[in-house]
Amino acid sequence: MVLAVLPLFITAGLGAPAIAVGLVEGVADGSSAAIKVWSGWYSDRIAWRKSLAVGGYGATGLGFALLVAVGTWPQVLFSRSFAWAGRGLRQPIRQAMLAGSVEKKDLGKAFGFHEAMDTAGALIGPAIALTLLATSHGFRTVFAVAIIPAVLAASFFALLTRDPRRGREHTKPPDFALPPAFRRFLVPVAIFGTGNFATAFFTLRVVQMLRPELSPAAATAAAVGFYLAHNAVGTAVSFPAGWLADRVGKAPVLAAAYATFGLACVVGALGHGWVAVGALALLVGAESPVVASVEGSLSSSLIEERKLGTAFGVLNGVNGAGDLVSSVLAGLLWMASPAAAMGLGAALSGVASAILWAWRARLSRSSDDRT
Repeated sequence: MVLAVLPLFITAGLGAPAIAVGLVEGVADGSSAAIKVWSGWYSDRIAWRKSLAVGGYGATGLGFALLVAVGTWPQVLFSRSFAWAGRGLRQPIRQAMLAGSVEKKDLGKAFGFHEAMDTAGALIGPAIALTLLATSHGFRTVFAVAIIPAVLAASFFALLTRDPRRGREHTKPPDFALPPAFRRFLVPVAIFGTGNFATAFFTLRVVQMLRPELSPAAATAAAVGFYLAHNAVGTAVSFPAGWLADRVGKAPVLAAAYATFGLACVVGALGHGWVAVGALALLVGAESPVVASVEGSLSSSLIEERKLGTAFGVLNGVNGAGDLVSSVLAGLLWMASPAAAMGLGAALSGVASAILWAWRARLSRSSDDRT
């Protein structure tokens, strides 16, 4: 709910420039990067990692709740960064718990199913936000209502999930060393992350793509509808993509997802009107959750279970740093031309896709060795 309207709140609600969106998104992602590395590493050394993750969920909810009272975009930056610090705390632990709950052969399906459920939540949230905005409620009403699922998320994670390590014999804490195959995999991840700017920029671009045919208010509502539509696509494709990754290989599916983001950037740079917006929703929806789920399942297949937290911390740290760079760069380039920002994303995603495709056989062998 919050992420669907936040870029519109910053620009239309607070009157801030597009660079503010880049700073808010980039600093929030970057601030969580170091926390993710530490959280993943530390979680491999403690028996109470689930409680730490519950605290992360609570911090995210509190950070977004603060948006109800903000009056300037630097205040948005603080609350968004606080929320994403909580995300950095919980995310590596949640991923490690998920990876430890299934067999290696089912990792693609498991992460794909998780991403489908996560994206389903991101479909319901924007639908509620769009309904509120369409019935003359303001952005702050959306932020207030979003407190409800935030409380439910923290409560359900605390009550319903189980740490697969529970009851196992205590072993010596693992060192920080990670296998060469995983470190090699981080190269295309880092390149793609540097170009993979926040979806918020696509949301802003949709407003431009539908003007001047629509009024500013109608174009803004359509942009929230775009956010809803691309999440609907993501919900539909996440599990089948995970299943396919288990069958044909995770690296080829991930390379295709990277290339899909590049194609979305091309459509965003050159497209105009409803047809282009529809194509953009399909491409962004097909790319984002698949990247998240297959990166997770491929990482899990390359790492022994006792180091999963550390590995996911590093993976998320690299992605967080890339998000910081990409969103700030996109914000700066946006002031010159939205097409320039989109062009950077297309170029870097193409490079990352090509590298991952070239290394697919080597990564597959390394994954088989861990099975």
